[in-house]
Amino acid sequence: MDLSSKGTLSFHNISYVIGQRQINSRCKNWYPSFIKSKPKKQIIDDVSGIFASGMNAIMGPTGCGKSSLLDILAYRKDNHGVSGQVFIDGYPPPSSYKYIVGYVVQDDIISGTLTVRENLMFSANVRLSDDVSDKERKERVTKVIHDLELEACADTKIGTEFLRGVSGGERKRTCIGMELVLSPKILFLDEPTTDASTARNVMECLKELSKSGRTIIFSIHQPRYSIFKLFDTILLMCKGKNIYHGSALAVLPFFNMQGYSCELHDNPGDFALDVLIDASRQPDNIDKLNKAYMKSQIYANINSLLKKQMNNDGLEKFRRKEQGVAARSRITEIYYVSQRTLRNAIRNPELFLSQVVVAIIMSLLVGLVFNNMENTIDPGVQNRLGAIFFIVVSQIFSTITALEPLIKERVLFIHENISGYYRTTTFFIAKLLCDILPMRIIPSIVFSLIAYFMTGLQRSAGQFFIFFLTIFMASIFGSAICFFISATISTFAVALIVVVLIFVIMFLFSGFLISLDSMFKSLSWIQWISAVRYASNVLTVNEFRNINFCLANQTDICPMNGSEILIKQAMDYATVWDMWKYFFALTMMAVTFLLLAYIQLFRIKKSK
Repeated sequence: MDLSSKGTLSFHNISYVIGQRQINSRCKNWYPSFIKSKPKKQIIDDVSGIFASGMNAIMGPTGCGKSSLLDILAYRKDNHGVSGQVFIDGYPPPSSYKYIVGYVVQDDIISGTLTVRENLMFSANVRLSDDVSDKERKERVTKVIHDLELEACADTKIGTEFLRGVSGGERKRTCIGMELVLSPKILFLDEPTTDASTARNVMECLKELSKSGRTIIFSIHQPRYSIFKLFDTILLMCKGKNIYHGSALAVLPFFNMQGYSCELHDNPGDFALDVLIDASRQPDNIDKLNKAYMKSQIYANINSLLKKQMNNDGLEKFRRKEQGVAARSRITEIYYVSQRTLRNAIRNPELFLSQVVVAIIMSLLVGLVFNNMENTIDPGVQNRLGAIFFIVVSQIFSTITALEPLIKERVLFIHENISGYYRTTTFFIAKLLCDILPMRIIPSIVFSLIAYFMTGLQRSAGQFFIFFLTIFMASIFGSAICFFISATISTFAVALIVVVLIFVIMFLFSGFLISLDSMFKSLSWIQWISAVRYASNVLTVNEFRNINFCLANQTDICPMNGSEILIKQAMDYATVWDMWKYFFALTMMAVTFLLLAYIQLFRIKKSK
């Protein structure tokens, strides 16, 4: 094992327990028994090892803890329940650890509307420091494309569920390339061979990369021989215990000494896995193999290397000086993330076009049903109130279409944020400026131009502007709700139910379906957090404050004015502020839910 090159990772006495629950001693007597008696589960049990430059595999049957160990080594696991130490070249990992190592997740999380080259350039633009020139960034991307043999598909889009793109192997290599633009000395990969048809190609690329001095660490389940022979070092795990750690070439002699012989033409990887699976059926066998390894010369050699890695008494004194800060400024990050967001919207126009089409259909429906409403007591008053309520409801409900794309992008955000691509604030601002606002303003304009004039609402420039502004803000509120829920709930079906429930409650407490005074006092407070009520009130005051209603057949006799309707609806209208306070409340609700979405993006559990 060559420890001369930089990027040697050692880990000492790593353990990981889940199911632990901290209960205050004062609460133990009344805490529910089914909560405080939750059993612990040992996922990793006192595992130590060292990975130097080359191909380092963590192997074992399903549920053995290999992915958990990989996440702990990459500092992507919640610290609760984790114990042990990790060192890089004999020093504790710096606070900038996530900015200097690469991590490729099992699922290929990548922007599908961008080409291979554009995805790599995005990674280079947001992750390389300001000291790196644009020319050097492009050169790095070109080199990565060459090293990963991606020249043939460099300008092909990755692909989405609606857009045909590159193959599975090319997609995986692009994900690897997005980490390689950092030139990391250590590269982690979680199950890089899930696609059997492209596994060998991917692993051969990794082997070539390891020859340049990189430390490649990956979890893998059952490699075939053509892949297994590429490994330099392996760590075999079973039920969280270390069964073997050393050279891949020495694994068969080790098992042979324990009484397990591999047939002549059997794959060593399959053989080792079969031994571990058989051992897992009897805990005593696992302990025997673990103890046999601890007594072996292989362990003695590894242990001496581990001691050398911890032999520096001044580890903290000479700790690396890298700081845990992002590579680029906020402005630079916002520029590139916004650029990608706009590019995604342009290349995936179906959602935007569907919003415009829905706006046209709904506005025509409103215009036809409430066409040229007359200024009469009956049915003019009822028609206007009905039209206003339906307009607000349709605009808020139409924002539900944003929920599914937001939930899908949630996964991309979590991966890129924890990998150090950009700050949470960057994603939020880019999403707001280049997605949510543009996605709502155009449909709002289209809807207002058609519905307002077809229905015969009061035709003055000022009143039309207020109508449009209210419609736009109502749709922003709906989008803010969807943004907040998508940042809170990862399952679309559950998120959809929650959003619809919130909207329905607000509709009920808008004051249009039932008199708010007749409700239970314990529920009446909900009216103050009903955005539908505020939006409807703005449009109602805007329409009724300066209008007279005449008899059906005698337009010269107008015994009722709009003020009387507003009084019956318990709406303030006497001053200009009386109307704008409703708009201000609507705006504050939209801003509040946007802030809640922003807070929730911070609170998302980004570690596994």
